[in-house]
Amino acid sequence: MASKSLFGRNDQSARYAAASLALGLMFVSLVVIYLTVPQSDTVTFLCVVIMAVSLIIALNGDWNEIGMMAALATVTSLMAAYFLGRDVLGDVGSVVFPIGWIAVLLYIFRWISQHTVVVPEDHAIMVARFYSGSLYRLQPPLAPPLIPMLERRVATIPLYELSHDVRVVKINTGGSHSIDEVEVHLRYRVQNPEFALANIPNRGQIQNEVAREMGRDLEQARLDVAFWEKLLARQLHHEVDDIVREVIFAETKSAVVAYQERQRISREVFRRLNELTHRWGVVVTRVDIDYFNVPEDRFRSANPDAAIERETRMREIEAEREAKRIRMMSEAEAQAEAERIRRIVRVLREEGIEVSPEIINAILLQELLETDALLPSPADSKPLSDASKGGEKKPGHANKP
Repeated sequence: MASKSLFGRNDQSARYAAASLALGLMFVSLVVIYLTVPQSDTVTFLCVVIMAVSLIIALNGDWNEIGMMAALATVTSLMAAYFLGRDVLGDVGSVVFPIGWIAVLLYIFRWISQHTVVVPEDHAIMVARFYSGSLYRLQPPLAPPLIPMLERRVATIPLYELSHDVRVVKINTGGSHSIDEVEVHLRYRVQNPEFALANIPNRGQIQNEVAREMGRDLEQARLDVAFWEKLLARQLHHEVDDIVREVIFAETKSAVVAYQERQRISREVFRRLNELTHRWGVVVTRVDIDYFNVPEDRFRSANPDAAIERETRMREIEAEREAKRIRMMSEAEAQAEAERIRRIVRVLREEGIEVSPEIINAILLQELLETDALLPSPADSKPLSDASKGGEKKPGHANKP
């Protein structure tokens, strides 16, 4: 609502300025006509009527009516140039003066076109009036040319949303443990460009530093939105660093508590930061603590029972995984052994040997004996090793049926 009201006031001021210019041209033209044309009641009456109508349009007319008045004033000025030229130089002057006045009007129109300011919707172009010392903001989409030597453009401030990440390191809590690092994400925008231009703390020092980093003169740097982006980000960085340290130290007793209550900390930082930046004309729209670095050992020391329970649960999970692995391996080995027995039985039947339960039991017993032989006991390991050195051979097993 405030921006609309401001836009209405600036639009009205621009209309009054254009109407005053057209009205002044009309007045001068009518005076010239009145003085150069033989005086008569008709001429006087027409001049008064035209001037009165122009004055009413200037006070109450919209842009279309003011444009029609400006066109009428232009035609009237050409008539005044004609009468003035004829009065001064005769017939030659009646031609030369209007042509010269047309050239002057074309130059003025070209100058106005070149110096009309294009104002983006998301930029605030601030202008200073030297004759009154006041500041005002040009309104989009177009603004009339600035008055040379009396008005000067002093700043171009961004109105779109900005973002910045602030890293705060080595933060003390109210207890014994400190926080290594947090990262705060900000979103903000300029709501009142007049305040942003005049009320930023230490603005002289910080503006000179940013302009020096950009390698530009301060007056020229202020006309670039990048200058204000850097300036606001730097100022907010300092303020966020101070506020985060104050809030965490006052509101928390340990790093673990600060991590657990990071949402509440974000809200408190948001509140305090807006109270501070409101004086600059800046509104912070969002504060998020995206990264919170707390060593794991501090979580354990803060809640040892939970840490023990968590470690016990992890060991149980590992034991369950190992048991499942052993069970799957045993099942695979049993299936492989069963398949091998089936192949042996199939080969015996192909050889014409009748396979009875006794034979199958003998095969299984033979397999068990071979398995035991491949796994010697610790007591037999040395004699077996000595026997192998002496060239002795291990007694063979009974032949398979």
